[in-house]
Order: sequence, then structure tokens, then C-alpha cells
Amino acid sequence: MRHLTVYGDSIAAGYGARNGVGFVPRLASLEATKAARAAKADKATLPYLNFGQAGMTSFQLASAFVYNEPWIEGLRNSHAICVLIGGDDIIEDLPALLSGNARATQRALTASATAFRRTLIDINRISRAPLAVGTIYNPYPATPLAVTAIAAYNRLVIEPAAAAAGAVVAPIHEAFTGNQASLIDGYGNGIAGRPGIGGITFPIHPNTKGHQVIADIFASVIP
Repeated sequence: MRHLTVYGDSIAAGYGARNGVGFVPRLASLEATKAARAAKADKATLPYLNFGQAGMTSFQLASAFVYNEPWIEGLRNSHAICVLIGGDDIIEDLPALLSGNARATQRALTASATAFRRTLIDINRISRAPLAVGTIYNPYPATPLAVTAIAAYNRLVIEPAAAAAGAVVAPIHEAFTGNQASLIDGYGNGIAGRPGIGGITFPIHPNTKGHQVIADIFASVIP
């Protein structure tokens, strides 16, 4: 039976959503509904494989498609494949981004772009299922460095990698921009380093509504 396959970090794993049920189950339901409508059936179900893992970077994902057989097998017989990753890359690149050194920043982004592109091309080599890649939203819109870094990552890493692999881009960054207060769990004032509300130290993950928006955006671009 065909299935939805998702790779990503803590957002894909469902962090921030009520009961840990993030965007992946909702996306599977939306895709099942689309399939049923196309087949003129009353209803359909679509199983899903969620390889979301907290802290996952594009470098680790690239390595998984070389050494991790279960992750590779997850690509086979897919209805569609979604990738949402990059936030932890930006965290790892912070020293370069904060240095003010243009060469160091370019080197860090180039390394991420290479890993991301290799990952998507490897996915396409194994599976011909539709491939969708989400852009990274900014949980700290009141922090200029975050605005600059995340925009640069989307523009220089995710979008070129998607183009190179023939993947469609799910514009999650665009959907969250200006709506962070209603879509991020414990959102405070949008300043990096400041705690959020409700005892949330790092308000960076989508709340239940945010996960629903991510699912809706992915569903809107998957053929």
C-alpha cells in the first residue's frame, strides 16, 4: 500500500502540537481525501511514515540516505515525500552568522546548500514520487538577525536545492510571516532569547493551528 513519507526535525516530529499530533497525520488525511475525490470514492486512507527527529540537520539527513536503510526504504512506494528541515542548520551556523564575516557566512550557507541539494537528488534517485520541500518560518520576527538569516537560508539553500531536484516548494515561511503570534506555541514578543508565555522557554515550534497550516500548505502543492 502506498504511503506518505515525511523527513524533518522536531517540527515534523510534532513538537508544539496538542498531544504531539503534528502536521503529518493531518497531511496524510488531506492527501487521502484528495485521492478519494480523484477516484470518485466515498473515502480513502493513507498510511504515513514520519521520520521527523528533533535536532536533525540537512547534513544528518544526507548521511541517512547513505547509511540508514529504514530511512531509505521509507522512500519506496510513496504517494508523496515531504521534507521540512533547516532550523537546526541555522542554529549550527550561528557563530558564522554572528561573526559579521561575509566569507564565513557564505561558506556555512554553501555547505548547507550542498548537503540539502544532495539529499533531494538522492531522494529523487530512489523514488519518483512527488517531492515537496518546505521553507523555514521565522519564530523571531522582532530579531533582525533572525529575519536576515532565515530569509538567506530559504533563498540560498532550500529554494535552489528544490529547483535542482525538481521538487515543489511549500511556502511555509510566507504563511507564517505576520501570523507568528497565532501559529507558534507560547509565542511571546518575537525577540530571540526571551522566554515565551505559558512556561515555554524557547517559543519556536508551531502550535496545533500552526501544524494545521503547515499541513494545508504542503497539501496545496503536492500534485
